[in-house]
Amino acid sequence: MTDFAPRDHPRYDPGLYAGKALGAALGLVMALLPMSAHADGWSEFHTRCLTALEALAPPVVAGLGQGEAANGSLSYDLPKGGQLLVEESPPDGLSACSVTDPTGASEAGFDTWIAEAVATGRYIPAEADTWHSNQWIEPVLALQKRHDDGNLTLRIVETHLEA
Repeated sequence: MTDFAPRDHPRYDPGLYAGKALGAALGLVMALLPMSAHADGWSEFHTRCLTALEALAPPVVAGLGQGEAANGSLSYDLPKGGQLLVEESPPDGLSACSVTDPTGASEAGFDTWIAEAVATGRYIPAEADTWHSNQWIEPVLALQKRHDDGNLTLRIVETHLEA
């Protein structure tokens, strides 16, 4: 039911703020639409691998179908191109998740994120293009950035290391 009765409140008009909140919400949605329409390998890695493993959850494969099984791994084609690989028992850890970006467009997003994570002490450099989680999660997580045949692969591994 809509109330059209006039209000005579000296300081507060509920209708005034409701319109501003709705406008702000619509503006936020419209601002985020282009980002989701151009999801790159970094966005896929962040959502499907990084956030999940940092929360001690399995990688997010929803909406990707069954995947192809090979050598203890499942491989999925990503909607915007690229590939998601979920490894059950990799040689260098307990589990791993990676996204391969054939365009390399995700490198800038990852580089910005990891620089901030290192600056705040969340991750520390371990070796070239590899970072370890720093004292906040166990087992230690290793982030890796690799270039192979023009592809960029971002990978997170639950290592055998203790924090």
